[in-house]
Amino acid sequence: MIKTKMIFNGYDVEGAKNLLFNTDRKINIVGVDEVFYPYVLLCYSLLVGKGRLSKLNRLCNCIVDGVSGSVYEGKGTPTMVDIEIEEKNSLEFQVTMDECHRVGHDFVIKQFIGRAKLLMTPVIQILREETFYKRFYIMHCLDDEERDYYIMVDAVDGGLSILDH
Repeated sequence: MIKTKMIFNGYDVEGAKNLLFNTDRKINIVGVDEVFYPYVLLCYSLLVGKGRLSKLNRLCNCIVDGVSGSVYEGKGTPTMVDIEIEEKNSLEFQVTMDECHRVGHDFVIKQFIGRAKLLMTPVIQILREETFYKRFYIMHCLDDEERDYYIMVDAVDGGLSILDH
């Protein structure tokens, strides 16, 4: 068992099934599995200077995908809950914390310089870092000819993805 934090779900299993039924009333769902996907949240402080430049000082949240290393800008403060998950239901981190810091730093610099239109590099400091997981449901479905296919439902926002089998 892994004790960790998880971003709060918007959908439980029944809610995820209802999303699919609202999309296709005849869908044949024969099984559901949970998968927990790892992320790292990095909260950065960016300081440019004093005086008239201090209005450019800001905080920036950066989310690093723990498997692929992709980076996203975090908006708002996510609600986290403490959970225990079975290791067999979670993907392992493929990205080290050093790599997370490197890609996060590069991402924040590019975001800041692009928005601020400055040629000076801000002083960057990590204020907080936190690993967390996000829940996805893998819906095992059968088509009219009894062939398998799988749909992944994001438990937070209800996003749907058809998976290659």
